[in-house]
Amino acid sequence: MPFAARESVGAVTVRRTGQRTKLVVMLVVSVAMLVSACGSGSGGDSGPSKLNPPTSTTRLLESVPAPDPTTPDGVAVAALREIFTWYPATEAQSSPLGRARKWLGPTLIRTLDTPPTSAETPKATLQWADWGKAGAHIEAFAFASGESAPPGADPNRQQYKIGIEQTVVYPDGRRTPLAPSTVVATVVRTNGTWLLDGFR
Repeated sequence: MPFAARESVGAVTVRRTGQRTKLVVMLVVSVAMLVSACGSGSGGDSGPSKLNPPTSTTRLLESVPAPDPTTPDGVAVAALREIFTWYPATEAQSSPLGRARKWLGPTLIRTLDTPPTSAETPKATLQWADWGKAGAHIEAFAFASGESAPPGADPNRQQYKIGIEQTVVYPDGRRTPLAPSTVVATVVRTNGTWLLDGFR
């Protein structure tokens, strides 16, 4: 803006009320633009603001009420959360399935109650042994996928994709997340109750 024009605006702000309003509007617009620019970041950085770190979808789901374990997807979530919660210092690798017994259908109950042969007995993995020595336990968080299951011919048998996140928790409070996984859970309705009958 030329000097004469700037001088004119300065004079107008002192002497003319109508022009003063325009200047105030211009200032308000300028402040709004400045605030908007600060909020959107600079330098073309499209990453999240340091003030608002990203929150994963899964972590947002943690604040949602737990699914109803009387519903088919709810029982799958409840059972798998128990199955994928581990206590290596105090239990064998096959123990978590037993802890989930109340949510299990006939196929998994047979698996649980049939003594495994020596060939079927799971060998303790190195990680399991290391976690046990360290006194760590593994917390699990499970959630039903938003994908709708394809309709099946049997209304008493449904399948759901269940996401699972596990975190190793050490006695000193250190937490190490494990790679997330997804399983396909099969639930069956037995005597009016939905139960987890298999997962892969």
